[in-house]
Amino acid sequence: MINQALLTIQNTDERADIKEILYFVGFEFACGEYEQSFGKAFYAEDENDLEVKINEFLKKYYGENSAPEIVDDVYYYWNGEVGIRCVGWSEINNFHELIQELR
Repeated sequence: MINQALLTIQNTDERADIKEILYFVGFEFACGEYEQSFGKAFYAEDENDLEVKINEFLKKYYGENSAPEIVDDVYYYWNGEVGIRCVGWSEINNFHELIQELR
């Protein structure tokens, strides 16, 4: 029991050294004439790390085995029937900013 508590404290201390920023990322979903915007929040160390996380998110958008075709910045699924792309992001510094992005 004590060892588990110490391990938890160590893991927390290690994670405290990693400074992550909260970003709100905008996406656009398109299927035929239908388009819809949506957003998702990501924690990342910097914008390069964020781009990696966005890429991983989009690669797995329809599941682990979805294997999208990537053309420019659009991820196509189901033989090009559906396309999803990142349209940008903003850094979130407080709760109010996050609420504004969700509106």
